[in-house]
Amino acid sequence: TFRDLRPSPSSEPDGSLLGGLDPCLAVPLREKRRGRSLISGHVARNGTPLPLNAMAKQLISFSTIGTAHNAPRFWIEGGRLSSLGFAPGTPIHIEAAPRQLTITPAILSDRLVSYRTAAGSNRPIIDLNSHRLLAGLAEYGELKVLGSDSRLLITPSIRAFSILRARRHTGPFRVFDVFAGGGTLSDAFTSNPDFQVIGALELEPAYADEYCRKHPDADVIVGDIRKISPDELPECDIIAAGIPCTSHSNQGRAKHGLAGRPELGDAGDLYIHMLSLIAAKMPAGVILENVPNFRNSLAGLTVMANLRRIGYSVDEHIIEPNAQWAEPTTRNRWVCIATLRQGFELSIPNTPHTAAISEYLDAPDPARDQADAERIATTVAGLRRHNERHAALGHGFEIQVLDGLETAAPVICKSYHKINSSGFFVQTPYGPRLLRQGEIARLHGQNVLTDHYATAVAMMGQGVLTRVFRQIVQQLGAFLSSREAAQTGAVA
Repeated sequence: TFRDLRPSPSSEPDGSLLGGLDPCLAVPLREKRRGRSLISGHVARNGTPLPLNAMAKQLISFSTIGTAHNAPRFWIEGGRLSSLGFAPGTPIHIEAAPRQLTITPAILSDRLVSYRTAAGSNRPIIDLNSHRLLAGLAEYGELKVLGSDSRLLITPSIRAFSILRARRHTGPFRVFDVFAGGGTLSDAFTSNPDFQVIGALELEPAYADEYCRKHPDADVIVGDIRKISPDELPECDIIAAGIPCTSHSNQGRAKHGLAGRPELGDAGDLYIHMLSLIAAKMPAGVILENVPNFRNSLAGLTVMANLRRIGYSVDEHIIEPNAQWAEPTTRNRWVCIATLRQGFELSIPNTPHTAAISEYLDAPDPARDQADAERIATTVAGLRRHNERHAALGHGFEIQVLDGLETAAPVICKSYHKINSSGFFVQTPYGPRLLRQGEIARLHGQNVLTDHYATAVAMMGQGVLTRVFRQIVQQLGAFLSSREAAQTGAVA
């Protein structure tokens, strides 16, 4: 279906802005059809392109403000200006009002429509280079030109309004969590007065239930981001997203045969829809995280390049929690912090973890330890035989059993509860046992409310390290809430 979102003439200030558009003659293109777009022209209702001189007299264009001779400069160029009454040499009158300019033809004026010769014709140009005229618009940077017969209206674009508003906002900041999981990323925001978690998007109903228990006042939307319009999601000031890593992790690439092409995996294209959401909402800040491999993948490079192109300042790092953030786990992650204000730089403490991981484990409990060890003894014996066969082939598989004296814990993946060769165990007098839910939560600095072990492990195994991200969020909040930082320049 086609929904026409054009304002009616009566909704415009003088009721005539679209008066030159004859609905019986032509319709503006709302999407690419037959290789032509709204900016490039119109088509008749039978689909035949109209010649320039028969075009419905409407113009919509977007452009940024430049500078020339230390003054703001904005110009409008195109053959359609002639059909609107602004042929080369036409005197023009410019009326300045707060946040808008209106240009109309005049009988006498010092300002004339100029031109340049291109493709064998004279192309009209209206060139504005004046502090006086552009003073009320320069801070927006990006302007929209809406033209009808003998009238051009210049205003800030909706995007420019959104960016300037976001840059000037000093909190509290509304947080929307995408790919929310069990809420381990949003947990980093909850104790910070600069932020308010207002909603989340999550595909798995069990994870959404967990999120609702943690954030009863948030609107939790269950669905696939690919099938949801940004208009159906709430307005927000911060978008936080732990983009699913199943297509980008080493394990995921190997399991699904995605070496060199992770974007083709089941979750490999989610970054595209993430970028669409960011561009639609233009929040003041964005926090993204993924596995280190994501950083130099086509997806990761596209994400960072696109964020910069639409106006964000991007600061990204590989987080090493055990070596840099005094955390017991070695679960390294890529993190990207994008802000509409320029100048945010993450401060990394570079403090290694030196305590024994036994501080995060339960105290010895003979009865419980024995029961836990005996429950998995047969499986562990099978793993040892499996590893011995692979070791003989030079594959190097080896069961990891920790005695608690180590200062670093291996990575705990979402399938840890399945007891596979990629996991590790805790040594007891009765044999190896699995980490318990509370121990994983302490190692990761996470809080999971469900008491179902497999669900909890899956949430924590693919969630963020909340203690680390709480520090990142604290730095972001201090930056965004600074009134000094809010005094920024125009839209990029």
